Amino acid sequence: MKYDRVYFLHIPKTGGRFLTKYILNPMESLFANNGIAYSKPPEDMRQHAGWSSLIDDKTYVISIFREPSEFFVSSVCHNAASKRKLVDEKKWNIINGKNLLVEKQELYEKINLWKYMKDFQSFNFTFIKNPEYRSVIQEAISNYKNNIVFDKEIANKRINRTNLLIRTKDLNLMDYRLLVKKISEDLDIEINLDLSQIDKTYFKNDASEILFNSLTQNEKDLILENFKLDKEIYENNSLFWNPH
Repeated sequence: MKYDRVYFLHIPKTGGRFLTKYILNPMESLFANNGIAYSKPPEDMRQHAGWSSLIDDKTYVISIFREPSEFFVSSVCHNAASKRKLVDEKKWNIINGKNLLVEKQELYEKINLWKYMKDFQSFNFTFIKNPEYRSVIQEAISNYKNNIVFDKEIANKRINRTNLLIRTKDLNLMDYRLLVKKISEDLDIEINLDLSQIDKTYFKNDASEILFNSLTQNEKDLILENFKLDKEIYENNSLFWNPH
């Protein structure tokens, strides 16, 4: 298959900014030189995610999926940072969050409050952006308020259609030369990147890691009750690229 477009479906809180900054953006000129369009994610993180109407048979689709309970904890910590004015309002990323601490009580509150977040990662594959742009979170809230249940069959179909699906934990641990080699071979173009400047801690959220590591398995299971499809997908090895 000869691809003429690369599309990154950037699900919030999965490590997508890292992949964009260190892997995909540096490839942009190489894509262009080989006649491949790159649908670059917007800098404002509130405007990422969603399936694109541009995707066709010649589109190479990349996405990252995160362990669902860890994903939820990260989302809660980002919300806490926003309330404490620790978020860059233009790019929607956490700044100066080294001293941020989030208590479990905030987590419990959001489990009850954020019902629209159920299977949120899977929902990203069902939402198609429109020209006026409505964020995936706005779409999820609207669907919840109007009792609209997202189509899980479409979600599964598009997840299976994704060419390169990566787990966040693998992205954190992998040899990035393997990732570059994978994309190079799939697109049938030569890609040489300087990977020496990659900083794995660049987008790290200490508060999220601390809170997640403090959870018992029962507490994680309580969160996972709202992410049954996400959990099913995350545990399906056949859907993910194995970098080892």
